[in-house]
Amino acid sequence: MTDQLRTMRVMIVDDEEPSRDELRYLLEKFKDIQIIGEFNNGEQARKAVRTLKPHLIFMDIEMAGLNGIQTAEKMINNTIVPLLVFATAHEAFAVKAFELNAVDYLLKPFSVKRVTKCIEKVRSLLVETGSPIAQKRDDESGHAHCLQKLAIEHNGKAYVINEKDIIFAYCTEGHLSINTVDKCYSSNMPLQDLQSRLNERMFFRAHRAYLVNIEKIREIIPWFNGTYNLILEGLSEKVPVSRQQVPKLKKMFGL
Repeated sequence: MTDQLRTMRVMIVDDEEPSRDELRYLLEKFKDIQIIGEFNNGEQARKAVRTLKPHLIFMDIEMAGLNGIQTAEKMINNTIVPLLVFATAHEAFAVKAFELNAVDYLLKPFSVKRVTKCIEKVRSLLVETGSPIAQKRDDESGHAHCLQKLAIEHNGKAYVINEKDIIFAYCTEGHLSINTVDKCYSSNMPLQDLQSRLNERMFFRAHRAYLVNIEKIREIIPWFNGTYNLILEGLSEKVPVSRQQVPKLKKMFGL
């Protein structure tokens, strides 16, 4: 870890003092962690972010007043967006947590092994970005795009995947298949909802039933009536491009 990232500034937000004490005790075992603030409600924590500039926040979900999910949603609009770990006694909020780009989801009671794994994950993220604080970056359309991860419900579980690993998504008869470099996930999510959660500069709606990762396009093959087929990385099957989407495809690749 570089000198810039050597000390990780951490806030703890939980309305139960025993939980804060337990987490503080575990975090103090890490020499590179500095606990810069503890708060018993989301509103105080949200205001403190601007002045304390934490690298990481451990946040409970079920709190009086502004709960953890609501607090995180409000923080997304800040110029500085710390990395966020939800620490809660309930599994039910996992999908929503990862939709908010949480880097981890810890269940109470905490264990040394699980907290250690979480901290190692955060360290890796901070080194990858080269910055101790996750700055909010807007793309050209004005949308904030942070950790580029999303949670997909598959067989009763929430799987967190990197959007860059998605090759394409296909929807038929209300069933969505999301194909990544190493797995195919099934979901009841509408394709339009998936598209709204992804970086619009990275994904192309080739057809009403297909959404493809532009970086995975390897061949563009002319088809009939002015349409095209796409060959994607690692796939033998062709993805159709509808006539309505052909102008956008040509503009993207200068055809």
